[in-house]
Amino acid sequence: MGWAIETCNLFKSYDRIKAITDLTLTVPEGSVFGLIGPNGAGKSTLIRMLTGIVRPDQGDAFILGRSIKEKTGSIRQRVGYVPDVPTLYPSFSVADMFRLGCRLYEGWDERRCYELKRVFGLPTGQLVRNLSRGQKVQLALVMALSLRPRLLILDEPTAGLDPVIRRGFLQSVIEEVAERGTTVFYSTHNLNDLEQSADHIAALHQGNLLFSRSLDELKESIHRLQVMFARPQTEENLKTIPGLIDCQHKGRIFTLTVSGELDAIKNQPVLRAASLVEKVDLSLEEMFVALMKAHGYSFAPDYRPGGVLSGREEDAK
Repeated sequence: MGWAIETCNLFKSYDRIKAITDLTLTVPEGSVFGLIGPNGAGKSTLIRMLTGIVRPDQGDAFILGRSIKEKTGSIRQRVGYVPDVPTLYPSFSVADMFRLGCRLYEGWDERRCYELKRVFGLPTGQLVRNLSRGQKVQLALVMALSLRPRLLILDEPTAGLDPVIRRGFLQSVIEEVAERGTTVFYSTHNLNDLEQSADHIAALHQGNLLFSRSLDELKESIHRLQVMFARPQTEENLKTIPGLIDCQHKGRIFTLTVSGELDAIKNQPVLRAASLVEKVDLSLEEMFVALMKAHGYSFAPDYRPGGVLSGREEDAK
């Protein structure tokens, strides 16, 4: 298996505040790779380095086998990029932007461009400055996909979009992967989107890589169990369970979040004494929150799923 993206000990700081620290990460070719993390984790800084917008202080990264430090336009011809706030020419019309893309990119696919424009209903005669935010994001995606990229990099592109536009956006990305085998590197706060499309997940926290796993591996490594005891039990006794991340209880019913191999967890002496041990399904966001807690990240007391990852990331500066 080859790597579409490979980083080696990347480091970047702003005014002595570390944004990315010693980051080594690999993204398999043909994967839909989701990058997650709380605000200020360093996701946007990483993407800006990969796309050549900023340079790393130390380390290197390779896009389709070529170093990001090389001054070559050949790789850019094969990489599509959609930022959270697309950079477009405000005085150009939509049709002008498409004509520009046709001139800039050798692999520009006019037919694909027309198909996507029709799907999104983009008004070709409209000036970019008069487009809504959702239309600008759609325009940027149409251009990124029309160059027929081997790698598509998306930085929070659907943040703030309404559900209908977001669904159409994601469907276009999924179709691109299915038809072309394009690698997608996707930074987002919306874990529901990733759960529906990603096959690999990596998480950043304060510029450090917490984990990088396939979605299947992630689902097999974190478990939530509801446990009932015939006799009163204490949280202290349950803390003897290896890999215990969280423990909540009401009366004799305990809800445990545990990392590790499920059969080995159930075979712990304290759980063998339970009258009921039942596995409860976890969403990707709940898994992420559990892993963050396991790594010492604290959440607000009133946190509920859907809160911590909403909104734009502001990188440390």
